[in-house]
Amino acid sequence: MKSLNFKPKQKGSYSFFFIRDSLESTRQYLWRVMLPQLLTCLMVGLVLPATPAWSSDQDFLTAEKLYRAKEYSQAEELYAQVESGDANYPVAQLRLGTIYYLTERPVQAEKCFSIYLRVKESPEAYCLLAGAQFNQRKFNLATKSAQRALQLDPKLAKAYTVLGMIHTAENDFANAQANYREALKLNDNDSDTWFMFGRALFLHDDFAEAAKAFNRALKINPQSVRSYENLARTKDTMGDVKGAEESFKKGLNASRTQKYFDPHIYVEYGEFLLKLNRLADSQGVVEDALRTVPRNAELHYELSKVYLRMNHLKAAAQEGETALSLGGPDYKVDFLLAQIYTAMGNPQEASKHAARAAEAAPNPNP
Repeated sequence: MKSLNFKPKQKGSYSFFFIRDSLESTRQYLWRVMLPQLLTCLMVGLVLPATPAWSSDQDFLTAEKLYRAKEYSQAEELYAQVESGDANYPVAQLRLGTIYYLTERPVQAEKCFSIYLRVKESPEAYCLLAGAQFNQRKFNLATKSAQRALQLDPKLAKAYTVLGMIHTAENDFANAQANYREALKLNDNDSDTWFMFGRALFLHDDFAEAAKAFNRALKINPQSVRSYENLARTKDTMGDVKGAEESFKKGLNASRTQKYFDPHIYVEYGEFLLKLNRLADSQGVVEDALRTVPRNAELHYELSKVYLRMNHLKAAAQEGETALSLGGPDYKVDFLLAQIYTAMGNPQEASKHAARAAEAAPNPNP
């Protein structure tokens, strides 16, 4: 168990002293957690087009139609039935790899991409392989796959973007920026690469340049919710509270036009308002998102923090416990519940959650 000193300073107040500087993860740790999801979004553009309808296999043709329509679950079932001796087997493996990749199953994705590449080398497929390897933190293999993609096509901008993300995850910001700049030389109209470049600049504390990169991403794609969110965080870090809130609001408006609802910007905006002590506004933003995704653990955690600040302790405990039940073990939620139960005068529950928080807290510099 990690070393933990627990000192209740006053009712409702905790002081934890971990080996690391604070309980909250560093920006670098959070970025490493986010990177696999962001890389998946980036690689969607590399999904290879469906093959022409020349095959006599009706099930395969049906799978291709479903794949084009992004009905991945049904397409997966049909592709999985294609046997290894079938002429369509390599393409079926490529499709399965892509589906596995987009649905966060990188181990299976890596296997399928490797099978396809043994039959036909493709720079785009090597980039997809690099993405699957990256999402398993196999950075050396991912680097080799991206480099192979560039050997096959030296002008494949996405391969440089992938290398930039690998270097970002390795905290090698000099090489990360160099690769992003190379990608943008080849294609300066790529919103994803501008966004990734902005994130790398942000992590390197180059906030003014990061804001420029996020603005450039938004100029290309005005509906990019994540770009608004990160621009807002950057402006907030720079002390531009008004500009940060404007970006958050634009991001919320953009999120309402998306096919798939992403609650993360609501979490970030709620946290921003909480920091400003605008408790009712923070509560309203979080509850608005919960009406759409009532089983989202992050939102319940955020609402628990708001209720604690409002001194609505019973409601805060209920929201925190709900966050744990929905999201599983989470040191941040346990830490919050330890605070809440201390304020409620329940030392037994407080100590239990404090111990869990100490045990599960990640090392931001592994």
